[in-house]
Amino acid sequence: MLNSLEDFKKIIKKSKEILIISPENSIDVKTSSFALIYLLEKMEKNATLFSTKKDSIKISFLPKPIKTIDDLAGSRDFQLIFSTKENKIINVKTEEKETEYIVHITPEKGAINPKDFSFVPAKFKFDLIIIVGSPSLEQLQDVYLNNTDLFFEVPKINIDYDPKNENYGQVNIVENTASSIGEILADLILENYSELIDKKIAQALLTGIIAATESFQIPTTSPKAMDLSAKLMKYEADQPTIMRYLYRTKELSFLKLWGRIMARLNWDKERKVIWSLVSQEDFAQSSSSEEDVSLVLEELQKSFPQNQTCIIIYVNKEHETIVLLKIVDEKKMKIMTEAYEIENFSQTLEINFGEKNLIEAEKSLFKTMMENGF
Repeated sequence: MLNSLEDFKKIIKKSKEILIISPENSIDVKTSSFALIYLLEKMEKNATLFSTKKDSIKISFLPKPIKTIDDLAGSRDFQLIFSTKENKIINVKTEEKETEYIVHITPEKGAINPKDFSFVPAKFKFDLIIIVGSPSLEQLQDVYLNNTDLFFEVPKINIDYDPKNENYGQVNIVENTASSIGEILADLILENYSELIDKKIAQALLTGIIAATESFQIPTTSPKAMDLSAKLMKYEADQPTIMRYLYRTKELSFLKLWGRIMARLNWDKERKVIWSLVSQEDFAQSSSSEEDVSLVLEELQKSFPQNQTCIIIYVNKEHETIVLLKIVDEKKMKIMTEAYEIENFSQTLEINFGEKNLIEAEKSLFKTMMENGF
């Protein structure tokens, strides 16, 4: 870890344009990313947060980073280079049509020699990528698949506590014994950048630790998490405010969606499985979004801890039927990933049933589950 920390400090020091990728919608990952942004801004770095997930109202008390994007389009320029040693360029004009962008070049004399013209990619806008809470690049899905050049050419810092992490970064801050990303970053920042910590940074880090450990109640909570939390509170991190927002604040739209899901909740007592179906009409009537489904699934698991499998089946905006599963039993989770040939997943398994309707997807899912010993 010592070498990783030294490498972390060196690469941060020399970088100017830093992209932080927050792939998961967990509060721990998101607030830890916020804390990184706050820290880098105090170092006078240009830091940008990439996230395609809607921020939960539970973290609305934290200032949202100024630079936030959900698309990496335009992250790299390309250059048209003309040698003017023998023939100067006296005019450049552009023209945009429906499916074309035309550049008109006027040379001083005659025609342009093809040997004097070149088309080359320039450097990427970002000179460092920090990926928070992703065990592999492939788990970033489209953001990685659509921008592979960016991930191969720009240095990467990988921050995670998943034992399955593939250590894909030039710098890997991976702590398998940690109970949260917030714990890892709190330790790193307190030890190396204590002079830069303020209430905002401490508040974001403590929020991540509390959310990931369910207020220090889950068995995997490390003693170090407790110690670091106490240190963060010395920087005025406000635990009562964090607790109030994390555990008492719910958007009205979320509560409406929760109510509709509960109204058609199914329970298989013998197999310890609960599930519900969500239509596009449910989203419309509750003014909620697809991002709320994963949050409801978490609440389902908390509300019915005696059940080992929690499932929500819903129709997304593209009219595809999606299944989200949380399975406590690791063997059963592995069975399902193999059955649906899913290589990368986090705590929640997502299966796309395409054009099948809700009932068809439900029947198909449970048929597979029964065939595999559920």
